[in-house]
Amino acid sequence: MLRARLIDPVLRWAYGRWPLFLACAVLAYFGYHAVHGDRGLLAWLDRNRDIEAARLELAQLDAERDQLQHRIDGLQEGHLDRDLLEEELRKLGYVRQNEVLVLTPEDAKPAN
Repeated sequence: MLRARLIDPVLRWAYGRWPLFLACAVLAYFGYHAVHGDRGLLAWLDRNRDIEAARLELAQLDAERDQLQHRIDGLQEGHLDRDLLEEELRKLGYVRQNEVLVLTPEDAKPAN
């Protein structure tokens, strides 16, 4: 009997507020997925971090491409850069008659 007296008012109170409980459950569900879902806040932060890393890699590759393009332009027939040509020939092992070529271990690696 005591148990019925304690539970009955609680059930009456909760019965009148079931739409509130339902709304809280729906909000909790959508709130969780807004943070942890596939398109949630944490996924958005990870995606932004990946985009920034890709932009840095792209900038490095662009700089490397520009450097290689500069070297290619220096070896074109119309405007030949003699210093660059001499540097490339030395890498291939060509030297003048009276010159001595000294290779360091770093220079001795085969070019890929």
